[in-house]
Amino acid sequence: MDNVEKGIIQIIAQYGIRWLVMGAAADKHYSEKLSELKSKKAIFVCQQAPVSCHIWFACKGCLIHTRGTTLLQSCANAEEDAYELEGISGRFTSQCLVHSTRSKDKVVDTSKSTLLLMDELRGDGSPLPSLLKSGDSLHHPSSVILLEEKSQGDATCEIYDKLEHAMLDAENPKRKGFEESVRRWKAEEDAMEAIHGAEASESLCMKETNQRKEMEELLARQRQELERMKNQHDQIIKELQMVQDQKLVLEGRMKESRYVEEELEEKIIQAVKLLVTFKGKRDELQIEHDNAIREINGLTKFVEEDAASLCRPQFFAFSFLEINEATRNFDPSWKIGDGRFGSVYKGFLCHMKVAIKMLPSHGSQGHLEFEHEAGFLSRVRHPNLVTLIGTCPESRSLIYEYLENGSLEDRLACRGKSPPLPWQTRIRIVIEICSALIFLHSNKPCIVHGNLKPTKVLLDANYISKLNDLGIYHLIPQDENTTYATTLCNKTDPEISVYMDPEFLETGELTVESDVYSFGIVLLRLLTGRPALGIVKDVKCALERGNFNTVLDFSAGDWPLEQVIQLACLALRCCDNKRLNRPDLVSDLWSVIEPMRYLCTSSCLDSKGNRRIPSHFVCPIFQEIMKDPHIAADGFTYEADAIKGWLNSGHKTSPMTNLKLEHCDLLPNHALTRAIQEWLQQS
Repeated sequence: MDNVEKGIIQIIAQYGIRWLVMGAAADKHYSEKLSELKSKKAIFVCQQAPVSCHIWFACKGCLIHTRGTTLLQSCANAEEDAYELEGISGRFTSQCLVHSTRSKDKVVDTSKSTLLLMDELRGDGSPLPSLLKSGDSLHHPSSVILLEEKSQGDATCEIYDKLEHAMLDAENPKRKGFEESVRRWKAEEDAMEAIHGAEASESLCMKETNQRKEMEELLARQRQELERMKNQHDQIIKELQMVQDQKLVLEGRMKESRYVEEELEEKIIQAVKLLVTFKGKRDELQIEHDNAIREINGLTKFVEEDAASLCRPQFFAFSFLEINEATRNFDPSWKIGDGRFGSVYKGFLCHMKVAIKMLPSHGSQGHLEFEHEAGFLSRVRHPNLVTLIGTCPESRSLIYEYLENGSLEDRLACRGKSPPLPWQTRIRIVIEICSALIFLHSNKPCIVHGNLKPTKVLLDANYISKLNDLGIYHLIPQDENTTYATTLCNKTDPEISVYMDPEFLETGELTVESDVYSFGIVLLRLLTGRPALGIVKDVKCALERGNFNTVLDFSAGDWPLEQVIQLACLALRCCDNKRLNRPDLVSDLWSVIEPMRYLCTSSCLDSKGNRRIPSHFVCPIFQEIMKDPHIAADGFTYEADAIKGWLNSGHKTSPMTNLKLEHCDLLPNHALTRAIQEWLQQS
């Protein structure tokens, strides 16, 4: 309710409040002269409150105004009228008392007659309840004296008559006022009873209304609950129907399962029979296996005796007709490369897949010189050098082993949607290239590759890297070789010159430091995956700023940053413009690179199942998983037949480093043998 004063009136009437204390005005309006109500709310309550409520209005702890009930006010007015009549009678008796001072002795006798007179007046039907209220006024001495004087003379009687009339006249209004007060009091009581009855009726009505609302709400809830239970019942009926349907389906499946179970039981019985049969065959095969082992042991002696002849590199001379048939008349679809110094075709010779490089046929170099140079290159064998199988002097062709995964340049560029090389494979390729260069530079006489770049690094099925085009410049006719050197020195082909030693471009002299420079560029390409142009400057700036990871090729995976930064610093030293400032392959590079071999033990890919073969499972000579690994004096592990054949052929140097071996003793690597066997069983 927004109206405060009406709210107070309603509360007084609702709860039958009979006494109330209320503020007459705000405390700030208080003063000693404050005698009336100042607040509009107080004035409204004073005027409109029920008559049965007695209200005291206060301000700052002081009583300002009091509003009593109507009944109390009427009684107070009646009492005031009685007091006035008693005063009048007192005045009259005082006047009579002055004239009766002489007759004090007759008071007792006349008092009896006076009492009789008062009885007659009372019996006359004129009640004097107010005038004779206390009873003392009739027995007062002054009244006795007054009546005594009346009996003595006319003057006194006249005064008495006047007094009697006055008393009667005064008694009538008083009686009427008293009767009116009684009637008003009864009316107010009736009104109060009516108000209380109305309030009780209103309270009862409100209670019945609330009970009716509660019953309606309860009925609504019961209806909702009934509706919910009805919905649940319908849902349960639907679910029951679904369950019954599913029961039928499951019964059908159970029947099918029984049929399948019976079939499986029959198959198990058949399998048991087959197992018994296979066990018998296994026993037979075991006997055959034991016999074969004995035969193998007998043949092994002959193999060991003739191992030198078996491991000697075979070099073939093919006719042009064989080359033509192997390439299907030089079918263009079989061409796999076309460079400055001839085209390369794939083909089949001696029941194996080969790569045939057709060199330019014009020039002053004769067939004998060509065969001599080719024969020399064919005797240079290393696991990381592409094997030269034979030649065709008629067509000036070189026949190499065919490597399935193309060149390192193709893999870095992800040609043919090939996946990026992982960092383990890249580090292993760095180790293999370094090993091949050490082998070439340690040869007698020293061999310089002279054309090292990613296109000359080929990858086999296991992603083992091999250097190609070894000593190709010795097989090119002199006029062509001169043109080649002139082209390099004039720097007209930046894609070629970027891998070339700057001093070679100025002097035309190839040295082992020239291969070191090219190796540094290839190493930076493997680390960053960026083009060769400007790669030295980019890597140097990144290292100086301390954020080498900005140029690192993260498509290769999570590089070991510490080792990679070490490799990058070595590569920058290799790319120094002055030959004397470049590091040595054996003392500076190999001592840092070779320990990283164990970081990439699982980087080789199985070409068939795309499964990684640990590199230390592969023989460096045969490039196959070793069956009987042996450790040589150089610390590398080889297949027993391969290293024995290498040593029996008269070699006293390491197949990997070309350094002289301290001894030719071999130690079986039993731990590696068990590891290879477990790996093969898991595969």
